[in-house]
Amino acid sequence: MKWSAWVIGLAAAMIVAAPVAAQQSLGDVAGSIKLKRPEGESVVMDRDTIGQTRRAQTGVTEGDFFRDVVEDCLTETRALSDLVAETRNGTSFYRDEWRGRVVEVGLRLDGAREDVGMFTAEGRLLEAHELAERGANTAGAALEILRGAIADDRPVFSQAGTLSKEAVRLLSDAQAAIGAALRANAAEDTPPPINPIDADRIITALCRGQYGDGSTGFTSCVAEQRAAVDAMAGRFAPGVGLDAISFNVIRNNCRFEWPDNYVSQDRCERHRVAAKKSR
Repeated sequence: MKWSAWVIGLAAAMIVAAPVAAQQSLGDVAGSIKLKRPEGESVVMDRDTIGQTRRAQTGVTEGDFFRDVVEDCLTETRALSDLVAETRNGTSFYRDEWRGRVVEVGLRLDGAREDVGMFTAEGRLLEAHELAERGANTAGAALEILRGAIADDRPVFSQAGTLSKEAVRLLSDAQAAIGAALRANAAEDTPPPINPIDADRIITALCRGQYGDGSTGFTSCVAEQRAAVDAMAGRFAPGVGLDAISFNVIRNNCRFEWPDNYVSQDRCERHRVAAKKSR
């Protein structure tokens, strides 16, 4: 969840102006920011409402929304890790500009971690959610170590670097798990019917690339491809003796593997249907 730029800038300016007192209350700043409307009315950030609005406006699925949330958290965790790495020169830790960026990244990371915690996973996303929560919590631990070092004005935070790198790894693994889960879910969905206009374009491009346009080979190629399209159009789960999900997985996977060749798609389906029934 992104905070408005001027709010982050205001929080950063407060920290830079009063290094010790303000840094001691970084957790309070991150958890209770209020915005002012132009007419002076205060507005409290409601993360539940914002999350629902984000999904409603974009029309994304729960899985897609979770992927975006984890991406946000990973982005800010990498930024935190980069900030820790900057201190290797021995001087960055004491610079107001660097400390101000820690505040900005910290506020964004707090919001991203909260978004991860808000999400309730089920089914194939459970593994990804566990990884994401572990990554978010590990990133939070690294951030608190860094905030504590700044508040004490003591550059003792080597563990923050180790934890931030581990958090990046966990969140990256979560991303990969989300992708695998979404692909598996998509494979079970009812595949769309073959669009005849798209099919004609694909067939023409394929056969033209293999044979001269108008040649005997071209004509034969087109006929074979169209026959494969007709064969798949007449193939359904009940007709081949499979349940709908098993049939959908086969059709979708063959479609993804052979997007530009209907003969290969048809052959793929026939072989996998036969293999599935023989088990």
